[in-house]
Amino acid sequence: MTLRDDWARPSTALAVAGAMMPPLAAVAPLALAPLLPIAALVALALGGHRELWRLLSVRPLVTLLLLLGLWGTTSAAWSILPAHSFLEGLRFLAICAGGLVLLAVAGGLDGDERARVWHAFLGGFCLGLFLLVAAAIAHALWHPQPGANALARWLQRYTRFDRGATTMALAVWPLSLGIVGRHKVVGLAALLAATLIVVFAMASHAAMLAMLVALAVWPVAHLVPRTTTAVLGAALIALAAMLPAFPLSMGMVAHIHNAVPTLSGSIIHRLAIWHFAIGEIAQRPLLGWGLDAARALPGGSDLIEDPRVPELARAGALWMPLHPHNAILQWRLELGLPGAALCTLVVLWLLSRLAGASRAMRSRGLALVAGALVVALVSYGFWQAWWQCSLWMTAALAVALAEDEPPAADST
Repeated sequence: MTLRDDWARPSTALAVAGAMMPPLAAVAPLALAPLLPIAALVALALGGHRELWRLLSVRPLVTLLLLLGLWGTTSAAWSILPAHSFLEGLRFLAICAGGLVLLAVAGGLDGDERARVWHAFLGGFCLGLFLLVAAAIAHALWHPQPGANALARWLQRYTRFDRGATTMALAVWPLSLGIVGRHKVVGLAALLAATLIVVFAMASHAAMLAMLVALAVWPVAHLVPRTTTAVLGAALIALAAMLPAFPLSMGMVAHIHNAVPTLSGSIIHRLAIWHFAIGEIAQRPLLGWGLDAARALPGGSDLIEDPRVPELARAGALWMPLHPHNAILQWRLELGLPGAALCTLVVLWLLSRLAGASRAMRSRGLALVAGALVVALVSYGFWQAWWQCSLWMTAALAVALAEDEPPAADST
């Protein structure tokens, strides 16, 4: 086999995507949205269509995603943003199709291809960490003031690196699979420590919390994976059932603010957003307002003018800035009971799939899912293309780097 033939494989597309994802997340995270479909199309052109039969093993997932996408497009019939909901539903289906292609390709790698993907991903991950550190140093040394020149304004935009920190906090787990597979325990410890330090240096609350939760889940999942899986699934079901009906009043938000004055303004604003979202869910509890229609809710663009939390008005905080910053509330708010149920079932299927994986894949996979759920519950809009594509590529890399070993016996 020639060198050209060796690289003319669908795994090359996955390797390039793994090399590009971390640095792009650090400097241009929105570029992750086109990276996924490009990687999927290149993989298909290089013969990835011959691997699509592997999707037969994940038919329940394909079915759930198809139903979810169709429900999202159908919500255009009653959405307050009908055209937008319809197009967002189509985009969701397209993103899922690209993600499934990469999953199929990842499941068919041989040992050499797996090593190539790991080395490419490792190089990209290290470059991503370096770029984030450089951004943090630049921000500390040169924080532009009003009226700064064009270069300073560009630098200020460049140093808004929450998305990059979040991507690193999640991507470290599939990368750790490759390191563990090569029995480099010291390397694993160094990787996790470096990622933890960089994520905390970024001061992204969502990324920090995701990293801490994932690190806590990892050893527990290694020791008692079935119990961990059951707890994560039960917690998700409980939140999906109770959170949309939780009586979160502005009085309660003000009480929390007064009781814990050290809480940042962004956290108090999140609570006010959730209060508003819960109230809007009650207006359309069955069908919701339409896919990604939270941005157009009546009153959502109004300033929060509650005398009990005057800081929010002074900061110009709105009741609904584009999305609820909570996936469970967004599912129920926009897609009603059927959509929220489908989204919950997708995550529960993933947890059940991990329950039958190898020990390493199971513990790292559960840590990854726990970290991703944390981010989804406190931060980005769930339908944002960069976020969806980031999750798909992270999942595909985890499948690609998982060693072929039988599931370990589990007594708990």
